Amino acid sequence: MSADAQAERERRVLLFVATRRDAEVSARLLATAGIPSHACASVDELILEIQAGTAAILATDELLEASVAQKLVEQLDRQEEWSNLPIVLLLDSGRRSEPTAEALRHITNVVTLERPTGMVPVLSAVRAAIRSRCRQYETRAHIEAIQAAEAKARAANQAKNDFLAALSHELRTPLTPVLLLASEAATNPDLPADVREAFEIIVKNIGLEARLIDDLLDLTRITHGKLRLELEPVDVVRILREAIATVRPESEQKAQRLLEVLPEKPVTVIGDAIRLQQVFWNVLRNAVKFTPAKGSVAIAAAVRRDRIVITVADSGIGMEPAELARAFEAFVQGEHAKQDGPHRFGGLGLGLAISRPLLELHAGDITATSAGRGHGATFTITLPVAHEATSEERPAARPASRPTRPLRILLVEDHEESREALRRMLLARGHDVTAAASVAAARASSRSGAFDLVLTDIGLPDGSGYELLRELALPGEWLGVALTGYGMEDDVARSREAGFFAHVTKPLSAAALDGLLDSVAAKFGAGA
Repeated sequence: MSADAQAERERRVLLFVATRRDAEVSARLLATAGIPSHACASVDELILEIQAGTAAILATDELLEASVAQKLVEQLDRQEEWSNLPIVLLLDSGRRSEPTAEALRHITNVVTLERPTGMVPVLSAVRAAIRSRCRQYETRAHIEAIQAAEAKARAANQAKNDFLAALSHELRTPLTPVLLLASEAATNPDLPADVREAFEIIVKNIGLEARLIDDLLDLTRITHGKLRLELEPVDVVRILREAIATVRPESEQKAQRLLEVLPEKPVTVIGDAIRLQQVFWNVLRNAVKFTPAKGSVAIAAAVRRDRIVITVADSGIGMEPAELARAFEAFVQGEHAKQDGPHRFGGLGLGLAISRPLLELHAGDITATSAGRGHGATFTITLPVAHEATSEERPAARPASRPTRPLRILLVEDHEESREALRRMLLARGHDVTAAASVAAARASSRSGAFDLVLTDIGLPDGSGYELLRELALPGEWLGVALTGYGMEDDVARSREAGFFAHVTKPLSAAALDGLLDSVAAKFGAGA
């Protein structure tokens, strides 16, 4: 039905009167006022026409008969929240009864007129009912507009999430062979020191690139409340020192003074060590980045009552009040970042935006202060202190295990460079490797031999790693590990549900590969 036809239905008044003569008289009366109407011969027809659309009902006593009133009340109870259908009821004063009064108690939006009555009161009551209904239709339009906007926003948000997930995958995949080979070469004692140093620079910068990708995904996780923390007692001073160590090379390159005033003893907080280090790294790198050469960055920490207070104060370019107000917003760097061209200092403006909600998840906080342009900035982080775990409470460290025998590995990866880099590194570690570039090739390989480990990408040209895991019928005990550029919480959860032993997000370093192989070996009960 067209919108115009539906609008016409919603303008009409439905008539439910005793006789055809009454219906004709009522229709002519409404027509004199330009009001369209439709006469209903039965309660079933009335219900159908209400569902089709109407402005109001003009009815007589017959509407209140028990069987009729019950069906009408049931229909009115099914109205949407915005709807309260108005009814103009012409009652014969001589027919008032208890059933009539009972029926009226269940009809909420009704105007009663006693018969006989003149044309003017009837038209006045009908016009008022129509005006009431028009306001309801306006409310409906507002609700529909809001719902449409919400649906559009949800669709846009989902499209953004899908884009970020796809972008993450496409950016991570080509980084994988580079990080694998560079991290392996950086620790190769057979290479000259200057060559190892060059590979270390490559590894460092790939790590920064991967960190930017993670920041994008973390922002999405935080926005949707899907970021999970692995909370346990941790030494926050140790984590802070490790974060300082990661920014020290960049600070030394700029001849900056990196000053530390930290507690000598451990300070325990209940937190996620990786996420806390991420926060400290973001704040410290921000300070180093916005502090000029030969400037200073001072890091101090002290326990005050039941909280540890960490300050990072720099002698950098500082911030104006308007910039301070937006310091923790995503994709914001402030006007100072635009001097001498856009993105003078680089970055996406995500580090601080992610740090605040991460700290809030730890029951902590972060604030920024600055005396203005050219006067540096100070970031203050607070976290609640927990009691220090005793030796009995601390989990015993489990020594890393190494396989006592080579693993038989089925490697499934459609990115040729990643596949070859992984194959070479696994072979160098003494494992027996069969490589495949597709689900079909992996399926064929599985029929010709037994494997201990299936290391597979998720997105493959002829299917998915999930499908492959379901289809494989390998003899004996074996494990599946998902190696993928998709690293959202939903991706990790789906891998677990599919039966994968582990979900590894690209890019993968040599050290991470060794850790994965240790976990697989431990699962098989190998090693000391």
